[in-house]
Amino acid sequence: MDPRDQQEDGGFAGSGYGGYADRPGPAAFNSSGFGNGPHEKGPEGLRLCPWERRDEFGFLNALYLTTREALAGPGRFFDRMPTRVGLTQPLLYALILGVTGAFLGWIWSLSGSSLQSLVNDDLSHFFRGPWGAFLAFVGSPISITVDVFLRAGLMHLMLMLLGGNQLGFEATFRVATYSKAASVIALLPFCGGIVALIWELAIDIIGLYRIHGTDPWRAMVAVLGPALICISSFGAALALVIVGMGLN
Repeated sequence: MDPRDQQEDGGFAGSGYGGYADRPGPAAFNSSGFGNGPHEKGPEGLRLCPWERRDEFGFLNALYLTTREALAGPGRFFDRMPTRVGLTQPLLYALILGVTGAFLGWIWSLSGSSLQSLVNDDLSHFFRGPWGAFLAFVGSPISITVDVFLRAGLMHLMLMLLGGNQLGFEATFRVATYSKAASVIALLPFCGGIVALIWELAIDIIGLYRIHGTDPWRAMVAVLGPALICISSFGAALALVIVGMGLN
């Protein structure tokens, strides 16, 4: 077991794995004597991100700082992140970004000619127009929660199979949630969605590599492997449907 994962009472155990500091429990991270930067820094160099220190930075400022740092410097962001602090705060961060994005998507769908679908009985217009976007917004808390747990579980399973799991599930879960910072890019017109997807995958790869201290290729396979499996499965199912329709 990695020495970073042995500390549950806030103690510090030394230099840790591969040049990384130990990752103690939440008792080691309080607001006194840990530096003045955006992250709270303990004597071993670990840092709580601003989002998990909202009482100090304020809600909006903490959200902005965390998103900026996850986007611009994911290596440093995850390199100094503790991994025995709990799942609630990272999940809340992903939920806020995801629900806000779904809400803005619904508002966007209300503009222009899509307003016609409000009074259109065609089911295709119903699901493509504002009502479909509204349903996506209402269901976004559940869909986002399922998404981050599923992605974290698949990535962590792949890491375990590849021998790259240096820390526990929480480390991988934190990568899966804070990589949602890339979702703000999806608000850009035209190519925002595809850029956000690529950026999120890049954050996932860098995050797993830095937080677990594993090899880059293991982190890459752990992130891209499940994605390729899902795409292949969808393609196979679509091919079966097309073949079935052709036989009829």
